[in-house]
Amino acid sequence: MNRHYLTKIAPVDARKHKRFKCKAAVRLAYKKTLKQPISSCRAVMLEVSQGGALISVSAEIPEHFYIVIGNFEYSIGCAVKRREESLLAVEFIKEQPRHIVEAFALLRFPLAPLFSLKGLLRNELVQPVGSALQWESPAE
Repeated sequence: MNRHYLTKIAPVDARKHKRFKCKAAVRLAYKKTLKQPISSCRAVMLEVSQGGALISVSAEIPEHFYIVIGNFEYSIGCAVKRREESLLAVEFIKEQPRHIVEAFALLRFPLAPLFSLKGLLRNELVQPVGSALQWESPAE
């Protein structure tokens, strides 16, 4: 495959953070309109990095929402960067700590983020950090 000569100068998909594959059930919280109360739905996080995630959803989600862990113990503000059918590529409003991202990547029980933040972080200690991390290179 011949690539354009400029790809040698500037990578096509230069990412600031590594992406890790995961499969974690998460809760999304959002407001459709100002007068409506907060709505929520479940979704599946398929990839995660310190700067964003790839999420599979079945409901219509607005451009800005929160990923909520546990009983509103921890929330991550998100902005939708790209939509493809039921997939959302989102950017986190604030870069997330590495230990949170690693906890998602090492998760053994996919429903843990729905129950508590402690349950999510406890999974991090099951394996040494880095031993099971699956990173997806930007070229894939």
